[in-house]
Amino acid sequence: MLRLTFLMLLPLLAITQAALAARMPETHAHGALQAKATEGAPPVAAPRQQTGDAPQPANVLTAELDLDARDAAEPAETPAAPEAPQASATPPPATPASATPEATGAAAPRTGESENVAQTAPQKPITKEDRDTAAAIISGSRRPGVLDHQIIRANRPDKPEINISYPSLGTRDIDADIRQWATGIADAFDENFNTPGLLQDEDRPVPELWGSYAISYPSPNALSITFEIWTYAGGAHGNLDIMTLNYSLLTGQRLGLVDIFENPDKALDIMSAWSRTQLERRLGGMRQEQMLRAGLNPVPENFASLTLIPSGIRINFQPYQVAPGAAGPQKVDIPLEELLPARPLLPLWGKQDMPPASVQKQNRPAAPATPK
Repeated sequence: MLRLTFLMLLPLLAITQAALAARMPETHAHGALQAKATEGAPPVAAPRQQTGDAPQPANVLTAELDLDARDAAEPAETPAAPEAPQASATPPPATPASATPEATGAAAPRTGESENVAQTAPQKPITKEDRDTAAAIISGSRRPGVLDHQIIRANRPDKPEINISYPSLGTRDIDADIRQWATGIADAFDENFNTPGLLQDEDRPVPELWGSYAISYPSPNALSITFEIWTYAGGAHGNLDIMTLNYSLLTGQRLGLVDIFENPDKALDIMSAWSRTQLERRLGGMRQEQMLRAGLNPVPENFASLTLIPSGIRINFQPYQVAPGAAGPQKVDIPLEELLPARPLLPLWGKQDMPPASVQKQNRPAAPATPK
């Protein structure tokens, strides 16, 4: 009987052992999970319980639920960025002075600026001359320290068109005098055509006045402004007038003939004779004796437009004054040495004393003889 009972229990015992053997790996897995969680390492999710499995211990189930909650709340892990190297306890070796930006002249790159940006040389401090140059460029003038101004009167019913350019030089008295002179030219032209109804005729052209200038510096002590004033009031062509303003930069005074020469009468005689010689040679067949005689008569009116130049004086003759209109306006330069008998004010040319031209020719060394 006992044998029979043993034989009946033997299969049941085998089934029970098999079931226990099948459950052993799962129990080990949960044990490993608990060990890792205790050590602080990220736990590994336990296999899901299959239907029919025996209940798990409370601590294993809790660990599984915590993993599920963390997996839902945290995104998937991404590779961590490499940590910045720790500062070394030993200071880095000193950079040689020859390699520093200050020594090489290269500027260190600013924050957010690429290091391969071309470096510029250190800029020198901005001086007054730099500012004057920049202002001259902006104003349209080509000479540093000179600002260009314009008087523009345009698009006015029954009024002429006016556009005059004039300079300012940074000297209050001289600038005021130049501005007053240019404004006076514009006002005089306006007044000449201020008759009511004068410009209402549609066939009558609108009168125009245009003025430009050039500056000459005989020395740092003086300057000349030569204006060309072109006017048109109808007819075949307009008229050109050449006018000059001469100033001493030492006193700020506008210079006339009596201010430039101590003996203005002698200066007129010298300029008249010198100009005749030059114009007779230059005009050739276009020379008209009557025009030369009247235009070169040594009176202040004929030599009112003088430009001081480094070599002496330039005489500006008006159109038709000494030559036909086809020849254009004439200019004659006279060396300062030729004007010495009239005792010119030499500091205007940056000179204190100089012998007359005749004395210079006498003292000039003779040319060496050419060897045969």
